[in-house]
Amino acid sequence: MRPRARDKKLHEEWAVPLKNVEDIYERFTKYCLGKLKSNPWSELDGLQPETKVINEQLVNINSKGFLTINSQPAVNGAKSDSPSVGWGRAGGYVYQKAYVEFFCSKEKLNALIGKCKDFPYLTYMAVNKEGIWRSNARQTDVNAVTWGVFPAKEIIQPTVVDPSSFMVWKDEAFEIWSRGWAQLYPNEDDPSRFSRKLVEEVQCSYFLISLVDNDYVNGDLFAVFKDF
Repeated sequence: MRPRARDKKLHEEWAVPLKNVEDIYERFTKYCLGKLKSNPWSELDGLQPETKVINEQLVNINSKGFLTINSQPAVNGAKSDSPSVGWGRAGGYVYQKAYVEFFCSKEKLNALIGKCKDFPYLTYMAVNKEGIWRSNARQTDVNAVTWGVFPAKEIIQPTVVDPSSFMVWKDEAFEIWSRGWAQLYPNEDDPSRFSRKLVEEVQCSYFLISLVDNDYVNGDLFAVFKDF
C-alpha cells in the first residue's frame, strides 16, 4: 500500500471513537477478519496468504485481548512454490515453527505464563515499555523459526527469534501505539482525547510477547489460549 493511501486508510479504520479497552480488541479482531485493510504495525495491504492459514485462531485470541502484530503457522516440508507458505527457488521444501507476537495486559501475561508450564515446547519472551523482562529462554538463545532445503544449497535459515533482536524491536513496537495510532486523533476534540488517552494507557501498561511452538510437527500453539 502506498504511503498516502495507507495514511488515509489508517485514519478511516483506526481513528474511531474508543469507549473501553474492548473497543481496542475489536480493531485487531476486525483486521484479522479481513474487515480492515490497514494496521499501524504493518505496511502491507491486509492479511498475507500464510496468515490466513491460522486466521480463525487469530480472531479468537484477539477477541480475548491478545493483540497480534505478527504470526506464522507451522509448516513441515511444504513445497517451496506453495502459494500460501512457499518461498525461495522452486524445487525446495520449507519449514516453519508456529509463532505469534502480540500485546496483552500484565494480568493476562501472568495467566499465560502459568499455562505455559503445561506446554513444554513453548518458548516465550515478554517485555513492557519500561524494559521489564520475563522469559523461559536464556539471553543467549537463538531460535530458528523458518528454514528451507533447496537443491545444491546449504540449509537456508532466514528467520530467527532471539532476545537481543526482540529487545531492539520492542522500542519501535511500543512507539507505534502513539506514533502510529494515538496521533491519528486530533487533540482539540474531547471524545478524541479520551480515545487517544486509552490507546496511550495500553501502550504504557501492556507487555509485548513473542511465543514460539518448537514442535513444528505435532504442536498446537493456540492450545495454551483455550481457557481464556
